[in-house]
Amino acid sequence: MLTFDEVLNLNYYKKTSYSGWINGMRFLIRREQQEDQTDIFHAWVWPGPFIFDLTDEEKKSDFTAPFSDNGKQEVVDWINEQYLNHSELWSQEHKTL
Repeated sequence: MLTFDEVLNLNYYKKTSYSGWINGMRFLIRREQQEDQTDIFHAWVWPGPFIFDLTDEEKKSDFTAPFSDNGKQEVVDWINEQYLNHSELWSQEHKTL
């Protein structure tokens, strides 16, 4: 499971994104700016083994939250929920390449 501290601090996202892998589930978290100039977290999960850019869009799920510590916790909670609620997607036994 992902923890709040593993997701790094807000300053990290001002320069780059954060990606990782939890037992078959890949994830990506990055900061984006909305049309009204407010920053948000945008997170995705998808079944591995491929990276974000090589994965079909229909296999990805996404979530947004405010760019704040509370929003960061929302992202962590959402990623963990996706991992627990959709375990059949992440199981190595069900993968076909």
